[in-house]
Amino acid sequence: HRMTTRGCALHARFAPSPPSSRCAHRQPCATTRATTTTTTAAAAPRAHSTMHRRLRGETIRRRADTPSSSRDRGVSDDVASIDSIEPELAKASSTGAGDVARDVGSSLETGSRGTSASASSSDVEDVPDAGWWPSGGFPGLLDGFRAIPRGAHSRWNSPPTPLRELDETQVPKHIAIIMDGNSRWAEKRRLPRTIGHERGVNALRQVVRCCGAWGVRTLTVFAFSHENWGRNASEVDELMALLETAMRDELPLLVEEGVRVEVIGDLNRVNEGLRDAVDRAMTATKDNDKMRLVVALSYGGRQDIVEAAKQVAREVAAGKLSVDDVNEHTFSSYLSTYDKTLASSDIHFAQAPDLLIRTSEQRLSNFLLWELAYTELYFANMMWPEFGEAELRRALHAYAKRDRRYGGRS
Repeated sequence: HRMTTRGCALHARFAPSPPSSRCAHRQPCATTRATTTTTTAAAAPRAHSTMHRRLRGETIRRRADTPSSSRDRGVSDDVASIDSIEPELAKASSTGAGDVARDVGSSLETGSRGTSASASSSDVEDVPDAGWWPSGGFPGLLDGFRAIPRGAHSRWNSPPTPLRELDETQVPKHIAIIMDGNSRWAEKRRLPRTIGHERGVNALRQVVRCCGAWGVRTLTVFAFSHENWGRNASEVDELMALLETAMRDELPLLVEEGVRVEVIGDLNRVNEGLRDAVDRAMTATKDNDKMRLVVALSYGGRQDIVEAAKQVAREVAAGKLSVDDVNEHTFSSYLSTYDKTLASSDIHFAQAPDLLIRTSEQRLSNFLLWELAYTELYFANMMWPEFGEAELRRALHAYAKRDRRYGGRS
């Protein structure tokens, strides 16, 4: 966290003597090297270490994607958060370090999923002043911090700026997004890749909010591809856990916003916990009609076409479908992106996206290969965690200038 000239407020109660070392956030702190044998003095450094490791994890999340021009404005907010947990630290004078660590962890993790670890003897280790980024990430540091930060409800309740420059006919009814660059965004900042994926969830939340406010009827996002199963097992497990957490934690907000959740792809390969979260989300939002959020999970465009061809072949072999009846429209109805109920009842249903947005790279990556035949393409020169309302607005303006001829003449 960032400090004012008053110094380290978190350690005021534990630093009666002149500072002799520096704490994790590089402010003078005498408690790091406290060596007295009294119970109170012994509890202080352990509480200090545990609290700061958790606070530093929260700070990394807050600062990682904050423009430099807005960081100074956040100083007062950070100091306010420090003041809010000072009473918890005061308990160190009368309780053990474990109790203080649990109290502080609970205070910092309000509204987040996870557990706060009790302090142990390893928590007393000094944090070096320079080069304090561990090469292997932050083992145990970010446990308990999830993709949904505090204040998510307030952001949902604050709508984006209206698209006054575009009329309803210029806004695409169906947008597809390939969300690429989460891991590289984190690596570039020397952060664990899990933070990159969680920042990607934050970016998606903002895009969903904008699409709902601007009249986009369907948003299809590429969350996990068929080819992603080839990544190392630890990263796949991290992604599955993150998707499960996001699907569960975002559900109340999606219901409130009138978003209908649909999931396409081979769900037989995902774990049971994620399948249950998907089922709950789809069941809870099945009656929502403001916007569709289609999540492509364990999905591949080629695989989807192959499965559709197999179904058509079975129908023909069983005599339920004539070969002469097979055309583009018929074949499209066998793809996973087709919703028979909505196709017959919702005049705004569009199976093929009007606009595809891709961050970081310029390729389709086996995504919606059949559906993207005449889709307008927009490639954003940024990684997905950096994508937000401003870039989405630019993409919609670029789309509005396109002349969609579908092979004909305008």
